[in-house]
Amino acid sequence: MNEAIAIEVVGLEFNIGKKRILKGLNFGIPRGKVFAVLGHNGAGKTTFFHILLGLKFQTAGEIRTLGKSNEDWRSRSAIGYVVERPYLNLDHEFGALLTYHARLAGIPRDRALFEKIAEEVGLKGHLDDLLSTFSKGMLQKAVLAQAALGNPEIKILDEPMSGLDPESRDSVKAQIQKWSAAGKTIIFSSHVMEDVEQLADEVLILEDGEIRFRGTVDEWRMRK
Repeated sequence: MNEAIAIEVVGLEFNIGKKRILKGLNFGIPRGKVFAVLGHNGAGKTTFFHILLGLKFQTAGEIRTLGKSNEDWRSRSAIGYVVERPYLNLDHEFGALLTYHARLAGIPRDRALFEKIAEEVGLKGHLDDLLSTFSKGMLQKAVLAQAALGNPEIKILDEPMSGLDPESRDSVKAQIQKWSAAGKTIIFSSHVMEDVEQLADEVLILEDGEIRFRGTVDEWRMRK
């Protein structure tokens, strides 16, 4: 494996019946970069994320995450994921959310670790608070915190700033920049071009399951 590549996509196809959703994608995502995946609804972005996460399996081709095939469950241990519309039980405390996800990831419950992660995302002192008392921006920070459990090398963020107010958007963007500065690989989708220009190193545009553009943000700006 090329040590500079975090994720390698080779001939990736996904069909539902006779409908082709992804059509032979080939690309690599460099380690330590912020990589934006763009496209209209139905372009194939979320399907790609789901295959990467093992929630769906490809019709043909392969994804290799840090050298491991996506068909090997161990490939997911390097990934933290923020879903576009997370389901949260608002009757639970923030600390309980982290405990639940830590157990899923095989991470021992560690109050000190949870406090450190909460502080990192701007929720210091809120572990014992009910999620029902959180604003929408705070809930998104809570989801970012669960994605940071285990300190994964790769963070996948599906529309992480969707529906947030400007202050909350800025907070999420600042967290992405912190992770990037720490050398993490960030893959995110967004419909807001300003976010892409501020955050991304490289851009991939999908259209009808095919790659229409791949390049740096500067190259993408020149293309627009």
